[in-house]
Amino acid sequence: PTLAPTPQPSSTPPATSTPTPSLTPFPTPAATVLPTPAPTLPATVQPTPAPTPAATERPTPAPTPTSVGGAASAATEAVVARLEASDSTGVFMYDTGNGWIESDIYTWPDMIKAVQLMATTGVGSAKLWLGDSDDPRYGLVNVAAFLAQCMQETIQYNACDENNWSDGAVVQEAGGSAYSTTAACGQLHQSYQDYQCSAEEDAEAGGQMACDVDPDMEMRATTQASWYGAPPKLFCAPKSKVPKAPRWDPTGPWCAPEGQWGHVAPFPDDESLDTYFDYVNEGGSCRDYTGIKAGGWAFSGEGCEGGVCPGSPPIGETEGRTDVEGCCWWGRGVIQTTGVCNFGKLNFFMGKRAAQEGRASIYPDIDFCRNPGAICEPGGPPELKWVAGFFYWLNAVQTYSSGGWMYKAELEKWVDSGMNMQDTGFINGASGIVNRGCHNPPNCGTGELHGGASRIDNFRKVLTAMGLL
Repeated sequence: PTLAPTPQPSSTPPATSTPTPSLTPFPTPAATVLPTPAPTLPATVQPTPAPTPAATERPTPAPTPTSVGGAASAATEAVVARLEASDSTGVFMYDTGNGWIESDIYTWPDMIKAVQLMATTGVGSAKLWLGDSDDPRYGLVNVAAFLAQCMQETIQYNACDENNWSDGAVVQEAGGSAYSTTAACGQLHQSYQDYQCSAEEDAEAGGQMACDVDPDMEMRATTQASWYGAPPKLFCAPKSKVPKAPRWDPTGPWCAPEGQWGHVAPFPDDESLDTYFDYVNEGGSCRDYTGIKAGGWAFSGEGCEGGVCPGSPPIGETEGRTDVEGCCWWGRGVIQTTGVCNFGKLNFFMGKRAAQEGRASIYPDIDFCRNPGAICEPGGPPELKWVAGFFYWLNAVQTYSSGGWMYKAELEKWVDSGMNMQDTGFINGASGIVNRGCHNPPNCGTGELHGGASRIDNFRKVLTAMGLL
């Protein structure tokens, strides 16, 4: 299953306010679709593009994806050519709270590279479908439907790692403590380290597809939300280093901005985890990330008991987690890849395990089971956050067929009928699969489609950039 990152509100709240997202689900590669909070943006909201930030040097991607065959078909060549000729200015925008600007995490060139990789090499026998001829319209519409979801779920928040969105409203529904660090283990009754693969998948992998849970693994996310008092990056650590889970208090001390009296310098990105964990255990504040406005770690209030702040009880359990041991499997990438099964699939089909077992691998040097954070690391392959999203798409959406509604057939029918944007049946169906697990929510019992109007607007914006409208 996958989770959406924590949304930012559209404007910076006052010091006493904390955003309360509405509850909505997000794409779940496994059969069960679980709800995920995200705020609803008004359908009429259209970001006003700010000037594109000045180009900055990217770190040299390491390791470099290995070409493993799959000559580009005429369809792939045609689609890539149209993508390269597209006017992508103002498409991938995110809300800073003070206006909309171009995302520096999700870029059009990185997306194109991911399209090429997934259409020619793919993952196992699955490949991104870009049509069956040199007519690029079918492939472009498939990519546009994918991007419409990504823009709604992650790009508008400029997030790669899942955010801690377990606020008071979530706690009221699911239990636990507001903004507990155990969000890394799973939010809203979920336990990411317990997501197991199917018997068929395990058999394909020779016994076990999922990653092993290492209780000694420790890491910290790369991104976090940036609204007033936003919780810091998720992290995991053994109980020997963080014995009791605290919670983040967004109403905690005000954090003086840089250049003002009382400013405390935030930890650098390369600060040792031991130093950071000591700071957390001591109930520190204002040092967690650059630009922090308020907040600190606490071990009481908002659901905490006896000096520990539990998370919501996982499904089938009566007690929530009180530590973050083995909790390194939070969502990452443009359509959040989450849990030991999904990271195990990435490793088996396109990571180090594939290479070690003699299979073709796009990223032979990346062990997704030892380092799930590779998807979001600044020095990693920049297209990887897109590749992980396409991996979900070609397995869960492209192949979707239920109740007589087949994704690929509906796509072709919509294109052949003239790509009329007044006919929203196709994009609404695709959005429903991603957001609710079926093409016709709420008929599958998981609730109404969230953000349907925004997803349609995103779809139109991408198709316009591609020159199809």
